[in-house]
Amino acid sequence: MSTHQRQYVSRWVPKTSRGLMGILLAVTVINSATLGYDSSVMNNLNILPSYTEYFNLNTRTTSLQTAAGWVGQMLGIFVMIPIADRYGRKMTIIVAGALCFIGTILQAASQNIGMFITARIIVGFGTIIGNAGAPTLVAELIPARTRGRMLGIFFSCYYVGSLISSIISYGSQNIPSTWSWRLPSLLMFIPSAITLCLYPLCPESPRYLISMGEFEHAREVLIVMQGEHTDVDKGQTELVEIRAIMHKEAEDAPRAPWIELFATKGNLKRLFVIVSFGTMIEMCGNFVISWYLTDILNQAGITDTTTQTQINVILNCWCFAVAIFGSYMLDVAGRRVQILFSLAGMAVMLYITGGLIKVYGTSTNTSGIYGTIAAIFIFQGLYSFAITPLTSAYPVEIASFRLRSTCVAIFKFTDCSFGLMASFVMNFAMERLSWKFYMLNASWDVLFFLTAYFFYPETKRLSLEAVATLFEGPQLIEAALEEDDMRKDDVFQGKGDVDVTAKAA
Repeated sequence: MSTHQRQYVSRWVPKTSRGLMGILLAVTVINSATLGYDSSVMNNLNILPSYTEYFNLNTRTTSLQTAAGWVGQMLGIFVMIPIADRYGRKMTIIVAGALCFIGTILQAASQNIGMFITARIIVGFGTIIGNAGAPTLVAELIPARTRGRMLGIFFSCYYVGSLISSIISYGSQNIPSTWSWRLPSLLMFIPSAITLCLYPLCPESPRYLISMGEFEHAREVLIVMQGEHTDVDKGQTELVEIRAIMHKEAEDAPRAPWIELFATKGNLKRLFVIVSFGTMIEMCGNFVISWYLTDILNQAGITDTTTQTQINVILNCWCFAVAIFGSYMLDVAGRRVQILFSLAGMAVMLYITGGLIKVYGTSTNTSGIYGTIAAIFIFQGLYSFAITPLTSAYPVEIASFRLRSTCVAIFKFTDCSFGLMASFVMNFAMERLSWKFYMLNASWDVLFFLTAYFFYPETKRLSLEAVATLFEGPQLIEAALEEDDMRKDDVFQGKGDVDVTAKAA
């Protein structure tokens, strides 16, 4: 058994695989919690009279402030690919943390609506970069047997930030000044600061290092990920296999990623799954409850501010618990089973919610009001069980290394585009359609169910390279390994004859 001495990986990186998994788990929690806090803080602020009165908000300005974050995210999409592919997955996390830190300070110090909107754009810019780089780094580091739950936990911890935001807003609502809304805004800098502190404790993605020709560094990362007390030859074997697949992918797809996505049947299927899933996240009904819970509760007859805040806190606790359970089930039940079960259940609950609001929305019937709240809780639980954990897992898994950053960018662009549209449209649609609005969302979920049933592949417990065979066929791995038998030694001398770098177009 060979011994191992570090030459490239920082001494700050834990020596045991368990310790390193703990650091990666912390990275997932902090980055996802930042997005959850940011998303929830707007819903919570909209409940506070001190906030709405300070900016003199109406339906249009409320939609504009909500949309500002989506605008920032869409702008961030255009820089996430060059940062991730040219400077590394870790650098995206640093850039994201710095931007969120700056935006948070500006948001808390806002003196007018223009300043607030600018701050929201900066924060959105930072969160989208972080939530593209962090799950990619985690996916490219951890083994297939735990990838589903780790990536599932990543976005499930969205509810950690959302819950913290709700609790802080609940506690600050009685502050007799603008600090009742400035304080929840200001405290969002904490996860950004923690993210910057975790930077030295994480290794770089071995797949990114291979793409840069840094084979010895990549081999060392693979050894560290297994635990330095294991046979170091395992790291070399894994490096050869990963490099072989990346080599073959680059050889078969030499053009720019944006062109390759439209060049083969496999890539067109990837593109369809990514775009449809990005649409599903925002249009299956969860957007309304996440961003306009106050309006829903008003329609259900619950108008007291304290009661609304309490419901928001309890709802976030419920969603977080279900999302964690769903994350662990990804590697047990599988992606397809969970997403189909959740979509079917969400469609049913939205039909029920619409019916309850129609019958009891303007009444004082306690049973009807509680029934509406129960339907909302069940719907959010179903969403959290599958859609929430898959948000980070699925787009990263189904893309080959060469296309991964591009696919994630397209996914985020689709997600943000529909989120931006919904932030403007949903508020007016709820106001004018009332209970019919929920029936419309339920019908969309039926269409999403059919889409997932016919087109979404199962990726449970498959390595990232093995997932590629679901689109290109098993001959990808067979040809790559056969071809690489002739030049294993070249891997460690940097003599690969085909560039495996995943450059952005």
